[in-house]
This record gives sequence, C-alpha cells and structure tokens, in this order.
Amino acid sequence: MRNKSLKAGDLINGEVFVAHEGWTIQRLADFFVSHDISAVPVVADDHKLVGVVSVSDVFRFNSLDINEKEAALSRLYRREYDMKVPEEDLKNWVKDINKSCMVYQIMTPDVITIDVNDDIKVVADTILEKHIHRVFVTRDGNVAGVITAMDLIRFVFHGSAEFCADERECMV
Repeated sequence: MRNKSLKAGDLINGEVFVAHEGWTIQRLADFFVSHDISAVPVVADDHKLVGVVSVSDVFRFNSLDINEKEAALSRLYRREYDMKVPEEDLKNWVKDINKSCMVYQIMTPDVITIDVNDDIKVVADTILEKHIHRVFVTRDGNVAGVITAMDLIRFVFHGSAEFCADERECMV
C-alpha cells in the first residue's frame, strides 16, 4: 500500500521553458532551435499562463499565403497601435513578417493544465482523454512545470524508488 499519494508536483521537472506572448515569431523559432524543444507555455508580462505554442504553430503561420500574412500584420497594428497600415507598408513588412508578428497571434489560448496537487492519475487520464503529449502543471496560475506522456511512461515502467517502496505500487 502506498504511503503517499503521488501528485503532479512530484513528477515535474523544476526547469520549464516559457515563451512570452510579446516575442516575435522569429525569436520563438530561434528559442525552439536553441533549446531543442517543440512546444512551450506562453506567459504574459505578469507571468500568468495565457496559452501554448508549438513548432506546428510556427510552421502553420509560415505556410500562410501572402494575403493571409498581410491580414495578420494588419490585425497586429490595428490591435497594438489602433491604426490602419498603408497597403505599401504592409507589402514591405510582410518580407520580414517573422520579425513583426507576435507569439500571441499564433498561440493556442486554451491550455489544458493540472494543479501541482492533483493526483498523478488525473494527469494520466487528462493526457489520454485529451489526446495530448504534455500537460502544464500550475501553482496559483503560474507555470510550475510540465509532465509529458514520456514522463508517465518512464514512471509506469521504471518506477521511482523515491516514491515507491514496491515497484508494483508505482503503477498508475
């Protein structure tokens, strides 16, 4: 019998990378490459979780046609500066769109999260039911870590002496 109910906070890696909603798409792409990662939570200036963004979002954005990219830039300037951008300027800016558009324009605002105190079974059930590869773990609305499907597989098949006295008790 378990002495302790394993919680999401027990499995998270203390180091979690985050992107800021105001980063350019170019900065995000460079961040993904330099850290060899494929997705990150997105935070606002107050460090609250506001979305998630992945390399798929970057690829999807880069595959837009020129008219869709112009529309994205136009929306950015209307939102940020409350102004309409002249057509000629838009055409010139599209050439460097990855340096103009922001993460919040391509991120997914609906993020599936788990609280650090949720039971590990809730984590596994969420990943399975939602067909996702990772779930972000939060503490008071701030990102505390991430648990991936691979983390769960490692735990189930290899257990952890730190949490389980008997390997059979490590099964989720």
